Amino acid sequence: MKARPLIFSASIGQGHQQAAKALYNELEEKGYYPKIIDTFYKLSPLLHHCMVKSYLNLLKLGPAVWRKIYFNAEKHPYFLYIDRFSTLFTERLHRLIAEEENVPFIISTNQFVTPFLTTVKKKKNINIPIYYVITDFLLHPAYLREEIDRYFTADPTSLHFAKKNNFPTDRFSLTGIPVPRHPAFSTTKSKSRENLQLDEHKKVVLIAGGGFGLTKYAKVIHALEQCKEELLIICMTGTNSKAAKKLNNYKSKHSIKVIPFTDRFLEYLRASDVVISKSGGLTMSEALICETPIIIYKPVPGHEEHNAQYLVEKGAAVKVQHDEELPFIIKKVLFQKKISDEMRYSARKIKKPTAAEEIIEEIILALEQKQQAVR
Repeated sequence: MKARPLIFSASIGQGHQQAAKALYNELEEKGYYPKIIDTFYKLSPLLHHCMVKSYLNLLKLGPAVWRKIYFNAEKHPYFLYIDRFSTLFTERLHRLIAEEENVPFIISTNQFVTPFLTTVKKKKNINIPIYYVITDFLLHPAYLREEIDRYFTADPTSLHFAKKNNFPTDRFSLTGIPVPRHPAFSTTKSKSRENLQLDEHKKVVLIAGGGFGLTKYAKVIHALEQCKEELLIICMTGTNSKAAKKLNNYKSKHSIKVIPFTDRFLEYLRASDVVISKSGGLTMSEALICETPIIIYKPVPGHEEHNAQYLVEKGAAVKVQHDEELPFIIKKVLFQKKISDEMRYSARKIKKPTAAEEIIEEIILALEQKQQAVR
């Protein structure tokens, strides 16, 4: 019977799902029969609904609360409460795993899912390796669990992080964040514009709000009004139909193109002169691969602030600290060629287009070595 690796993700935002898809594609290419499990929805649609609602409300209404929890948790183990909560679903999750035959390993792509898996492994003595693929650029102590066999990360300080937290250094692999392969990654900006029927002669600004369309589109467009040259502004609104409706009626001297949830996001990203976005790990990884200059605006407190810190330090992004800086920063990135060229060069140095392939190759190698040792 063909081996069936299980990839546990969660449809709370698109990033974790995209990482799961990238790993799924690589496993299929290697002859495996992988399965992606939308963990919380599979365990309980009500649990899934509560998780999504809580996440969105936290982002909209209480970002400062989440920020405080995230950074305080670097010193205090608040995150262990999720391990206790996960015990309520141990039996159900164990059945989900047990009903699948010939599972050689398990992969998690979500920080909230991982404690559920490690709790099951501990409570039920499951002898299946669990691998955790981190979808942010920097590590956090909340990710650490003894039951994880290996971590795959983009964090270049992972060895220092492990030593600081008294964790085995040999459990970390520096691979980058996995994104699905896409033709846009090897297409020129000019060809992408031609495919999308975008004006070749205009500066193109992409405003990305993630899968939920969570960004201040109107504020960004208002800042762009200070640019004398007519721009093409592409607003990616995801599933946020309310934002899309407002933008379709927005009056601007620039051309505004509103794009709801689409599978052509990467083509638009490749075609753009700059992307203005919060700093989700997958979107930022895709922007790096496309070598599109990044302006980070209104990142989610906590993990996305860490992502922003990393990208700014590496020179691939600039961060807007205050709204009044936005027009100045946009004009600088759009119209000062030296700055945009330096940002593209920095992206080229740190991008990891083959992360998914490297992760799967390492996991399969470990599996083969284990099988040989048993023989």
